[in-house]
Amino acid sequence: MKISRILLVLLILFSVTLSSNAAETKFKKIIGVWEFAAPNAPQPYDSGVLTIKEVDKKLAAEFTIQGQAMAVPQVEFEENILTLGFEVENTPITLVLKLKDGVLEGTTDTPNGQVTVTAKQKK
Repeated sequence: MKISRILLVLLILFSVTLSSNAAETKFKKIIGVWEFAAPNAPQPYDSGVLTIKEVDKKLAAEFTIQGQAMAVPQVEFEENILTLGFEVENTPITLVLKLKDGVLEGTTDTPNGQVTVTAKQKK
Protein backbone atom coordinates (compact mmCIF):
# COMPACT_ATOMS: atom_id res chain seq x y z
CA MET A 1 0.00 0.00 0.00
CA LYS A 2 2.81 2.40 0.91
CA ILE A 3 4.63 1.64 -2.33
CA SER A 4 1.60 2.56 -4.42
CA ARG A 5 1.26 5.88 -2.56
CA ILE A 6 4.95 6.63 -3.06
CA LEU A 7 4.65 5.83 -6.76
CA LEU A 8 1.58 8.04 -7.04
CA VAL A 9 3.38 10.95 -5.38
CA LEU A 10 6.40 10.47 -7.68
CA LEU A 11 4.15 10.36 -10.72
CA ILE A 12 2.44 13.60 -9.71
CA LEU A 13 5.78 15.33 -9.09
CA PHE A 14 7.11 14.10 -12.42
CA SER A 15 4.07 15.40 -14.35
CA VAL A 16 4.27 18.82 -12.63
CA THR A 17 7.95 19.06 -13.56
CA LEU A 18 7.21 18.17 -17.18
CA SER A 19 4.46 20.78 -17.52
CA SER A 20 6.69 23.43 -15.97
CA ASN A 21 9.55 22.59 -18.35
CA ALA A 22 7.15 22.60 -21.31
CA ALA A 23 6.02 26.14 -20.46
CA GLU A 24 9.62 27.33 -20.22
CA THR A 25 10.47 25.72 -23.56
CA LYS A 26 7.36 27.19 -25.19
CA PHE A 27 8.30 30.73 -24.11
CA LYS A 28 12.01 30.33 -24.78
CA LYS A 29 11.70 30.78 -28.55
CA ILE A 30 9.76 34.05 -28.21
CA ILE A 31 11.64 35.72 -25.34
CA GLY A 32 14.02 38.45 -26.40
CA VAL A 33 14.29 41.75 -28.20
CA TRP A 34 12.57 42.05 -31.58
CA GLU A 35 12.95 44.89 -34.06
CA PHE A 36 9.61 45.52 -35.74
CA ALA A 37 8.53 47.32 -38.88
CA ALA A 38 5.00 48.37 -39.78
CA PRO A 39 5.50 50.30 -43.04
CA ASN A 40 1.84 51.29 -43.48
CA ALA A 41 1.40 52.49 -39.87
CA PRO A 42 1.49 56.21 -39.13
CA GLN A 43 4.72 57.64 -37.78
CA PRO A 44 6.16 57.13 -35.19
CA TYR A 45 4.48 53.70 -34.92
CA ASP A 46 6.05 52.39 -38.13
CA SER A 47 9.16 50.97 -36.42
CA GLY A 48 10.63 50.24 -33.02
CA VAL A 49 11.52 47.47 -30.62
CA LEU A 50 9.33 44.84 -28.98
CA THR A 51 10.82 43.33 -25.82
CA ILE A 52 9.34 40.06 -24.56
CA LYS A 53 10.33 38.49 -21.26
CA GLU A 54 9.07 36.01 -18.73
CA VAL A 55 7.93 37.36 -15.36
CA ASP A 56 6.47 35.01 -12.75
CA LYS A 57 6.07 32.23 -15.36
CA LYS A 58 4.01 34.53 -17.60
CA LEU A 59 4.95 36.59 -20.61
CA ALA A 60 5.37 40.34 -20.36
CA ALA A 61 6.07 42.74 -23.20
CA GLU A 62 6.69 46.35 -24.03
CA PHE A 63 7.13 48.38 -27.18
CA THR A 64 9.84 51.01 -27.38
CA ILE A 65 9.09 53.63 -30.02
CA GLN A 66 11.41 56.61 -30.43
CA GLY A 67 12.82 55.99 -26.96
CA GLN A 68 9.41 55.85 -25.27
CA ALA A 69 8.42 52.58 -23.58
CA MET A 70 4.81 51.41 -23.78
CA ALA A 71 3.70 48.41 -21.71
CA VAL A 72 1.64 45.68 -23.35
CA PRO A 73 -0.97 44.53 -20.80
CA GLN A 74 -2.09 41.42 -22.71
CA VAL A 75 0.52 38.93 -23.95
CA GLU A 76 -0.31 35.37 -24.99
CA PHE A 77 1.72 32.81 -26.91
CA GLU A 78 0.12 29.53 -28.05
CA GLU A 79 1.04 27.28 -30.95
CA ASN A 80 3.49 29.81 -32.45
CA ILE A 81 0.86 32.60 -32.35
CA LEU A 82 1.72 35.73 -30.33
CA THR A 83 -1.26 37.90 -29.39
CA LEU A 84 -0.64 41.37 -28.00
CA GLY A 85 -3.38 43.61 -26.61
CA PHE A 86 -2.60 47.28 -25.96
CA GLU A 87 -3.81 50.83 -26.60
CA VAL A 88 -2.47 53.46 -29.00
CA GLU A 89 -3.81 56.96 -28.51
CA ASN A 90 -6.85 55.61 -26.58
CA THR A 91 -7.62 53.06 -29.32
CA PRO A 92 -7.57 49.38 -28.32
CA ILE A 93 -5.35 47.30 -30.61
CA THR A 94 -5.05 43.52 -30.87
CA LEU A 95 -1.97 42.48 -32.80
CA VAL A 96 -1.71 38.82 -33.84
CA LEU A 97 1.72 37.65 -35.00
CA LYS A 98 2.72 34.20 -36.22
CA LEU A 99 6.23 32.91 -35.55
CA LYS A 100 7.58 31.26 -38.69
CA ASP A 101 11.23 30.58 -39.47
CA GLY A 102 12.36 32.93 -36.68
CA VAL A 103 10.26 35.87 -37.92
CA LEU A 104 7.06 37.29 -36.44
CA GLU A 105 4.52 38.35 -39.06
CA GLY A 106 0.95 39.49 -38.76
CA THR A 107 -1.64 42.20 -39.07
CA THR A 108 -3.96 44.28 -36.98
CA ASP A 109 -7.01 46.36 -37.79
CA THR A 110 -6.91 50.02 -36.85
CA PRO A 111 -9.30 52.93 -37.43
CA ASN A 112 -7.00 53.92 -40.34
CA GLY A 113 -7.10 50.45 -41.92
CA GLN A 114 -5.15 47.25 -41.68
CA VAL A 115 -1.50 47.41 -40.58
CA THR A 116 1.03 44.71 -41.43
CA VAL A 117 3.79 44.08 -38.89
CA THR A 118 7.03 42.11 -39.26
CA ALA A 119 9.55 41.57 -36.46
CA LYS A 120 13.01 40.00 -36.41
CA GLN A 121 14.84 39.04 -33.26
CA LYS A 122 17.96 41.03 -32.44
CA LYS A 123 21.07 38.96 -32.00
